[in-house]
Amino acid sequence: MQKMSDVTVSPLEIICLGSSIAFAGLFYYLRGQKQKEVDELLKIPRFKVGEHLKQVLKTGSGGMLCYAVVEGKVQAIGEPLQSVNFVSCLGVIQKIIKKEQKKTWNPLTRTWVFGEYTVNEVVNSVPFKLVPSAGDNNVSVHVINPLSAAGLYLEPVRELTHKAKEGFLYYLNQYISKEKPIGILEVEEMLQVGSTVTGIGELISSDNVIKLQPPSNGKDYLLIATDFKSFLSNQETVVNMWKIFTAVCGLFGASIFAVIVYRIYHHTKRPEK
Repeated sequence: MQKMSDVTVSPLEIICLGSSIAFAGLFYYLRGQKQKEVDELLKIPRFKVGEHLKQVLKTGSGGMLCYAVVEGKVQAIGEPLQSVNFVSCLGVIQKIIKKEQKKTWNPLTRTWVFGEYTVNEVVNSVPFKLVPSAGDNNVSVHVINPLSAAGLYLEPVRELTHKAKEGFLYYLNQYISKEKPIGILEVEEMLQVGSTVTGIGELISSDNVIKLQPPSNGKDYLLIATDFKSFLSNQETVVNMWKIFTAVCGLFGASIFAVIVYRIYHHTKRPEK
C-alpha cells in the first residue's frame, strides 16, 4: 500500500478549501446577526397612527413607550418644501447633491477608471408629522429631529448631468493631469408629502401632542420610507441571502474536502509496484 504522505494536495486546493470555510463562517455570522435584528424587530410594539395609539399612551404606559414602531403618512407642519425641478412636487426633507464625474488614467492597467466625487450637498427640512393612512387626521405623531434618524431613503426626483465642454483646454488638461472630466451630476431627492413612513423610536405624549423622538435608552432611531411589513420582508430577504451564501460556500468547501479525501483513500489503497 502507498503511504499517505505520498499524496500531494495542491496549493490551489488548500486556498479554495480555506477560503470557502472562512467565507462560510463569515456569512453564517452575518446571517445570525441579521436574524437577531429581525427577531428584535418582531418584539417591538407596533402601531398605526390612530385612536388606538392615543389610548395606549394615555391609559396603559404612563404617556410613554420607550421603543415602538409607528406607521403613517407624511404631512408637513406648515408650508412644505417645493421641488426645484417640479412645482407640484412637495416634501418635508430635500437633498440636493452635486457630484463631479470624471475618468482617471490608471498606468498599471492602462485604462480610464470612472470616479464620482461629491462636490456639494445641501439638505433642507421642515417640521412634519405622521397622520393616519385614511380617515380622521385628528391623531398625529410629530417627528422630532428626523435628520438624526438612520435608514431614511429619499426618493430621487430628478437627475441631470451637465456634460463637460470639450475643446483645446479640455484636452490639454487631460494630457497634463491624466484626468478626463465627464460632467457635473445634479441629483434632487425628497421625502414627499403623502409618503408612507415607518418610525422606530421613543413615543411620548405631552400636552395632547404625540411625539416620535430618538430613544433615551440609546437604541437605534429609524425612519424608513415604507410600511413596516415591507421593511420586515426586506430584512428577511437579507437573512435568506446570507443563508444561501453560507450554504453555497459550505457545499463548495465540502466538495473540495471530499475530493481530497477520495484521492487520499484511493492512493493509500493502491498496491505498491
